[in-house]
Amino acid sequence: MYNAPAVTYPVGRSHFQAGLTLAVGLAGALAEGAWWLLSDAHGPVQGLAWLLWLGFCGWALWSKLHTPRAQVVWDGQEWRLQAGALNLLVTPQVILDVQHSLLLCLRPETGLARWVWPAQQAQPARWLALRRALFSPAAHADPSRLAALPEV
Repeated sequence: MYNAPAVTYPVGRSHFQAGLTLAVGLAGALAEGAWWLLSDAHGPVQGLAWLLWLGFCGWALWSKLHTPRAQVVWDGQEWRLQAGALNLLVTPQVILDVQHSLLLCLRPETGLARWVWPAQQAQPARWLALRRALFSPAAHADPSRLAALPEV
């Protein structure tokens, strides 16, 4: 079975993620503003909606500023997430693919999943190698299951 070549790719702050978050925040503000303007009476529910919107915006900004710089590494056998002293064995799942950016869910054997946004602009020369590795059947195959398959 063909194996995708090894690749190391940086992940961290993404302009696509920032743009998407900004678009969602603006859409929320427009919806709440329209609701406010079209309502005859303004009650606590609308105030709560504005507080929730502000909370979302604050969380999104905090999340953006605290996104660690890391690397996803495919060595030909397994995937790893490396950030400083962290070297975590993970299983990647592509959640969103818009050709120039990806949203990946990296699931470790134990613990919480990590979400990363690799973008083509970070390393254009390695972008296709990352995509090949992510979409290669061999990169996600369970060796014990493959050993049980009959030869053709």
